[in-house]
Amino acid sequence: MAIGNGDGDGDNSQEVGYGQVSKLPIELIYLILAKYLSVKSSYLLLNKWLFHLLSPILYEQPVLSSKNFFSFVETLSSSPRKKYYGSLVKHLDLSTIIQSGKNSFVSRLLRRCSLNLISFIAPQTSFGYAPLVSLRACHSLKVLDLRLVSETVNLTELFHSMKNCKNLEQLSFPRSSVECKDFEKIAWPENLSYLRLSGGITNEFLDSVKFPKTIRTLEFAHCPYLNAKSIYKVLMALGKNLKSLSIHYPMPNLDQDSMNMVLMYCRNLKFLYITVDYISSGLLSDFLDEDHSLETLWIDSSGTLGQSFKLHPDDLTIAISEYRLPRLRTVRINYRLGWDTASSDVADLVGILEDQGGSLYVVR
Repeated sequence: MAIGNGDGDGDNSQEVGYGQVSKLPIELIYLILAKYLSVKSSYLLLNKWLFHLLSPILYEQPVLSSKNFFSFVETLSSSPRKKYYGSLVKHLDLSTIIQSGKNSFVSRLLRRCSLNLISFIAPQTSFGYAPLVSLRACHSLKVLDLRLVSETVNLTELFHSMKNCKNLEQLSFPRSSVECKDFEKIAWPENLSYLRLSGGITNEFLDSVKFPKTIRTLEFAHCPYLNAKSIYKVLMALGKNLKSLSIHYPMPNLDQDSMNMVLMYCRNLKFLYITVDYISSGLLSDFLDEDHSLETLWIDSSGTLGQSFKLHPDDLTIAISEYRLPRLRTVRINYRLGWDTASSDVADLVGILEDQGGSLYVVR
């Protein structure tokens, strides 16, 4: 191992041998390796000392793909040290795994990793009854992300499985239809701060469920049944506590300007992501308070015909100059809005944002 003096002069570097490194406190070596070394599984074969030192780093957040997934499952299922390996896993990301009909594998992994598992991202496949049962053993879970799941998930069973997840902070619903029954009896995690609603969530669901006041980040994505009235009812209950709100395209039951009132319902909001398909210049209403907290505004666009005329750069410039959005620093727009970045209107917006220490970004 070579250690230099930090000035780029290779002649002053010193070679530190294995014997010298091994005399350091094991905790210090672990922290150094965890921060600066990209651990590969082949390193575990060098010697026993490195095996015991690097195993927790390698297994804490395994990088899985279709190439090594089955080997990983086999290791955690059949190895003599399977309990030890499973206890090391804290973050399990299966988002890159596309293996249809492998509920048993997902269930087995959740069961083996349940002791210290903090975050779990489900694969792009089914998430049936067996994984839901295994989920009950994950008492330390803080993040549960099911947004990629393509199979219908029984919502009642899902919440029953999360009863023991007392520390759960982030929950993302499946992107496909969610079976909604007896949702009046749903018990939400006490510490939930992030909620992403998607799939077959209905207006009746939003009208009947009492969402926890602890939610600070709320997202709506691919909800074909929701209308503006139900969304506003949720915002009326949670709006004053929300710091971040995202409304993604497509939401086919929303009208063209139906989300113009979101800033009035969420006066403490710091981040807003919304598609121009559901707003107009009315989003920046004259009725906005001068002390509105919005700092970042991200305006996306589906690119459908007629959307580029709904919001003009001057609408934002006037809203900022009239102190309706005094804290706004960052504006991100999709290039499909059709704003001419060389125009004087955009230049005026950039200028007033820079005066506030902010910037305008055009993204693709």
